[in-house]
Amino acid sequence: MKKIKAALMGGTGYAAAELIKRLIEHPNVDLVRISSIDHIGENVGQVHKNFLNRLDYTFEDLTPEQVAKDVDVVFLALPHKVSYLMAPKLFDLGVKIIDFSGDYRISDVKIYEKFYNTTHPNPENIPSFTYGLPELFREEIKKSSRIANPGCFPTATALALLPLAKAGLLKGKVRVIGPTGSSGSGVHPQAGTHHPVRYNNFKSYKPLTHQHQPEMKQVLEQAGGKELAVDFIPMSAPFARGILINTIVDLDPSVTEDEIFEIYENYYKDEPFVRHLGNKSLPEVIAVATTNHADVGWSLKEEENGSKSFVAIASIDNLVKGAAGQAVQNMNIMFNLEETASLTDFGQWP
Repeated sequence: MKKIKAALMGGTGYAAAELIKRLIEHPNVDLVRISSIDHIGENVGQVHKNFLNRLDYTFEDLTPEQVAKDVDVVFLALPHKVSYLMAPKLFDLGVKIIDFSGDYRISDVKIYEKFYNTTHPNPENIPSFTYGLPELFREEIKKSSRIANPGCFPTATALALLPLAKAGLLKGKVRVIGPTGSSGSGVHPQAGTHHPVRYNNFKSYKPLTHQHQPEMKQVLEQAGGKELAVDFIPMSAPFARGILINTIVDLDPSVTEDEIFEIYENYYKDEPFVRHLGNKSLPEVIAVATTNHADVGWSLKEEENGSKSFVAIASIDNLVKGAAGQAVQNMNIMFNLEETASLTDFGQWP
């Protein structure tokens, strides 16, 4: 099989490092070039220490047109408010695009501009991007040439509740609490994310205002959720990788544990990366860290007033299933490759 030629814009971040690893190990992909505005001329191993001197790539300061030359797919591992400036320059060059930023995920540009505190310069292009969550939009991804790779928190939240939404059982208020690892804050330390203030610490941040909140609501509504309102509290946890999403919803009193088990089991039985744990075992971060897998578990409780409270929990690695791994999964689907290619490795334990 002829190898797909890939290029990467924005190669010095943590998600980019994970993507580079996955692409160079991919049996059907040739990573052609890596661009960056940082560390220009340096070998990739000088920045991403896991590569050391094993790779020949150097970071190049290239235009989008130069990045896209003679390649089939361009990954944009760029910050939001940067991707929306670079992506349109690739549209007429005959390449597929997989964008890591939030710039093309939210269909309502007014909501995007509110939560990202910016004015989108080309909102007319948002509908041309497919939301890249394979567990919901696999068929659309197959036909797409532009993918908006989902955010890490919305990926885990969606996987926790997709079966419920598709079954028509998700309605009303959705409460989400999500501890996340420090790598989600990016490669550059800031006052609130610097290691000395995260180590041996645990705190909430951006309660009810995080930019991923409307993305969660959108994808759950697309899956079948009705009259939804999402409250989200992200939490800064003292580990490097991983997300543990906890969702709480109210269910119709007639719903039973057996029905929920069957709904989740049937929805995920053929999904290569989602492991349904049921209500006997709960997800843990370490079980999925460094992998593209997601673990999903849940618990159902009948209240004294007869109502039922439902908790669904999902764990993912924020850099893999929450970013680079999902991007590779989307690429595999887009190019009709084996969906699991370069993504089947086991994680760490402990």
